[in-house]
Amino acid sequence: MTEDRRRAPLSSELAQRVVDLIAPTISHNINVMDEHGTIIACMEPGRVGSLHRGAQRVIAERRSVLVTVPEPGTSDRPGANEPLMIDGELRGVVGVTGNPREVEDLARVVALTVQLLIAQEHEQDAVSRRHTEARDLVAALSSGTTRPDDARARLAAAGLQPPWSLALWAAGDPRPGGGVAPPPTAESAAARVNGDGARRAAVLHGALWIIGHDRAPAADSPGLPAASRHTRTPATDDVDALMAYAEESRALCRYAGLIPRIERAEPWSREIAVSVAHLPRRTLTRMSARTASLSGAQRRTVSAMASAGSMREAADAVFVHRNTLLQRVDRIRSATGLDIRRPDHLTTVHMCLYAEAALGISHIPPG
Repeated sequence: MTEDRRRAPLSSELAQRVVDLIAPTISHNINVMDEHGTIIACMEPGRVGSLHRGAQRVIAERRSVLVTVPEPGTSDRPGANEPLMIDGELRGVVGVTGNPREVEDLARVVALTVQLLIAQEHEQDAVSRRHTEARDLVAALSSGTTRPDDARARLAAAGLQPPWSLALWAAGDPRPGGGVAPPPTAESAAARVNGDGARRAAVLHGALWIIGHDRAPAADSPGLPAASRHTRTPATDDVDALMAYAEESRALCRYAGLIPRIERAEPWSREIAVSVAHLPRRTLTRMSARTASLSGAQRRTVSAMASAGSMREAADAVFVHRNTLLQRVDRIRSATGLDIRRPDHLTTVHMCLYAEAALGISHIPPG
């Protein structure tokens, strides 16, 4: 609990909501007074704002007070008044109107009920604040316009100390046009994360984001479907690097196909995916046309060549003889005009396959 919350005055709006909720269940009027004895919630609107002498005695003496004969000139009514304790502090008074001896026990029950309801509302408000804070934090980090000092201050205000990490989840099926959609139950997953305070989560740009301290959570930690898409970053002490990761992640949210699926062990290059995500859609269409005729075996060959250190390693990766691999390389050259034995041509073909994935024509090149 923060110092601000301990010092915040009891909300009259919240107190009235609680009174309106409880009052229909009993046959007596309920009053809620603040820490000064002023009535802030009541079933008789005309009494709101007036001082309650019995409540002032409760606050001064820190005990229950029965009002049998109200003082002349006051708005008090006969009844029982109980201290309202919230988080161990005397924050106000709850009064139940009626014969003091008859409503004395009822007043204790009502005071406890009011206390529990207000505490529950405070907790919900705290989670709501953390959710808003998380959304603002993700928006700031991914905007590309936030200054490092401001980003660092926001992270510190959220209780997130370096090293920081970032993880992203999206639904397995893209939106029409290839955009990212949040996984099912993403909002509830974000609420659970924000409830413990150790990390911050928000649904933004069509994805679930989680920012935390140290290593990013594993793909299955939020309990999202296995068909979801997921990427996470290494931990970093550098706020500029964290903002770069966030800006990259926002770019990836343009095309769901550029984010790997959890359920598939696909080789994936973040750098290529981010580079492709920044390209105009017409450029993606032009690039994807260049590799449209490649077979599955040829696509796997491209991926193997991109990750292997030699032709022999690439051949072993796709379980073929070196001569078979060379034949595939020649066919790829015939289809695309690019010789993937050349690093620059290999990079171009690889990016064309990522362009296909961005447009939903195919998946990320398999290994």
